[in-house]
Amino acid sequence: MALWVALLLGVLLVTHHPGDTAILEANGNLSCRCLKSTRAFISPLKYSSIEVWPAGSSCRRLEVVIKLKSLQWVCVDPDTPWVKKLLQDLPHLRKKKVPY
Repeated sequence: MALWVALLLGVLLVTHHPGDTAILEANGNLSCRCLKSTRAFISPLKYSSIEVWPAGSSCRRLEVVIKLKSLQWVCVDPDTPWVKKLLQDLPHLRKKKVPY
């Protein structure tokens, strides 16, 4: 079992890209995607997509991950006022066709 866990962690380390902002946690909580998050505002014009991961039994916090048009992933703090507003507006944005 310990060998399997070491092998899995080794694969994760090899496949990890250091430029990515959305980093898997190194504490063994593999269902959480973000090690750290930013509170800095990100313009919606830079978004490619948004992923929202609700809190659950394997990751105890809400996670919001924004994929930028530059193909970078950014974890944002869901308690930041601009992110709260974004989350409120998401259902309405999905109904509208927004040209890119």
